[in-house]
Amino acid sequence: MRLMNLSLSDMTLTRRRSFITFVTLSILLLSIEMWIASRVEASPQPSVLAIAITLDIAVGVPILFYLLVVRKDFLPLSSIVPVCVLSLLIVRFVLPTSEQSFLRFSDFLIPAIELIVAAFLLIKLRCVIRDIRTARLECLYFTDALRTGIRKSVKSDFVAAIVASEVSMLYLVFAGWFAKFRTSRPVVSVHSYHRKSNFLFWPLMALVIVETFGLHLVISIWTPTGAWVFTAVSIYTLLWMIGHIHASRLQPVIVDDQYIYLRTGLVWRGQIALSNVSEVRKVTRADRQADGFVNVSLLGDPDVVIVLRDPELLEGLFARKKEAMILGIALDDPEAIVEDVGVRTLRRRS
Repeated sequence: MRLMNLSLSDMTLTRRRSFITFVTLSILLLSIEMWIASRVEASPQPSVLAIAITLDIAVGVPILFYLLVVRKDFLPLSSIVPVCVLSLLIVRFVLPTSEQSFLRFSDFLIPAIELIVAAFLLIKLRCVIRDIRTARLECLYFTDALRTGIRKSVKSDFVAAIVASEVSMLYLVFAGWFAKFRTSRPVVSVHSYHRKSNFLFWPLMALVIVETFGLHLVISIWTPTGAWVFTAVSIYTLLWMIGHIHASRLQPVIVDDQYIYLRTGLVWRGQIALSNVSEVRKVTRADRQADGFVNVSLLGDPDVVIVLRDPELLEGLFARKKEAMILGIALDDPEAIVEDVGVRTLRRRS
């Protein structure tokens, strides 16, 4: 178990380094090309230099993306397409307008690529829906089924995690008001955590609305565009908070004879083997200060801790991984999970 967790942690670190390296090298390349482009019009052969800059950006950036990200199986091969389109758009921004005559082909190329991608996504959508329905028969949570179905199509757990998170949020914003958590598994225990904490989100949402209205008026004095960008971010934040509230109600903590399925709304997720659980008890001050302590409560302080024998990897927002030895969580009925895990642990030993 420990070896598996360490390998997952190393994989996450390697992926992060690859993305950082790609972004760093791309920025360096673009900076050099922008410096060269500023001298194109003064060059003896500006058209030749413009073509060279175009090739460096339109070909160089996708090649870097392929070598550092795609080739290492962090993202599927199809992810190169948006990078190519973005590279062509950057070329238009970098080159002087007078030297963009040979880029007219992109006026037709980019829409053609967009149509091809849209057609590809529509075809894939049918497969994804089918895979989600199949996965829903086995997964305890709808969000897990969504992620499983997407992963089968994109072949990347990182992309599936990001896409599933956003789709889940939008689904919960509109359909979460009417949905209820149901499970057909007879041997699981359901432990809710939303009743204690969710009422705090509504005042926070009201505060965001008031601040958004006031700051929009203030920012618009200097920059109307900036004001609308700020408002769009605030609206997204409100939608995320609504989705988070519904997710906390529809994704309770579940315990069976093998695992503790840990969820905290749209933020934390983990699957902890009961064999790796040392004890479940009320939290102490020493727990909060211990190495490896992670607070996965919805809001505020935890009232129960899950102490592990070996570290486990939890997944947070944007597929971010965090290693934990002690998990703190706030539940509506903390005594129930202490008794539940204790009984199941004794049953396993006997």
